[in-house]
Amino acid sequence: MAQLTDEQLANIAHDFYLSQLNIADISQKYDLSRYLIAKALEEARNRGIVKIKISRGIKRNQVLEREFQKRFRLKEAFIVKTTGNRDENSEAVVNFAAKQIETYLKQAKIAGISWGATMHGVINNFFEQDLEQLYFIQLLGQPINSNRRKNPLAQDAAEKLHSNSLSLPTPLYILNPKIMPALKHEPYFKVIENCYHHLDMLFTGLSTFQSFQANQFLKENYGPELFKGIPDCDVAGMIMGRPYNIKGEFFPDFEQHICGISMNDIMKTPIRFCVVRNRFKSEALLGALRSGIITHLVTNDAIAQRVLQNID
Repeated sequence: MAQLTDEQLANIAHDFYLSQLNIADISQKYDLSRYLIAKALEEARNRGIVKIKISRGIKRNQVLEREFQKRFRLKEAFIVKTTGNRDENSEAVVNFAAKQIETYLKQAKIAGISWGATMHGVINNFFEQDLEQLYFIQLLGQPINSNRRKNPLAQDAAEKLHSNSLSLPTPLYILNPKIMPALKHEPYFKVIENCYHHLDMLFTGLSTFQSFQANQFLKENYGPELFKGIPDCDVAGMIMGRPYNIKGEFFPDFEQHICGISMNDIMKTPIRFCVVRNRFKSEALLGALRSGIITHLVTNDAIAQRVLQNID
């Protein structure tokens, strides 16, 4: 099938899988034999142009959901049941989170999104649709030395849902005390800060102190100043760039170094989704839940049980 380009293969696959034309109709449309159309569909799958995914029904643990809502004063808790396969469990969380977040996005005008592999997974699971009224806003500057993605996730989300986006082309942390006040006087920052004041919702994942240290540049150049006087063992987790302890208390000196949304604007946002799919983040989740920063949680019952065990 070397004579057909990726675009031609994609068009044929679109007609067959989405427009539901039969092979005879597609054969006539493109003036190709039925055999070549069948081969084109096979080639589209082999090249990754077509990805077939069979979704099984996701079951939820309603007992744990009610307990988490009551114990941590959540507006909603979505706790999916695990199946035994770690990869399937992880995919089930992001898939379910994408569906729940999409429901709220349809009613929103401005939505904020942070960085992270979990957020990337959520966006990949969005169902492509037109939400032209919606703006995705990048909540934080980019972690330096994190060059695996070409685009901010806000832009990726906007492209998936045919909406709009505003990025924040700055580093995540700034050490020089003169830069942040000056930056806030820049016209572009004033625009994006106004969006922070009027967010309808935001969604984020969690990170750990270990993930911060794994970024060699951040560890060597920012770590000594940012974590001065903070014992490593006191950091239970990090959310939207901010570390906190197991009691849910944020370290106050960090706020002056964050380039992006303020804690005040975060707490004013009425819908704050947090998605956790990694069982090693149970302590991070417990601290975040105790802080009150989360209003809507998506995770699985294995992680939820570990959170409850950490309380004990």
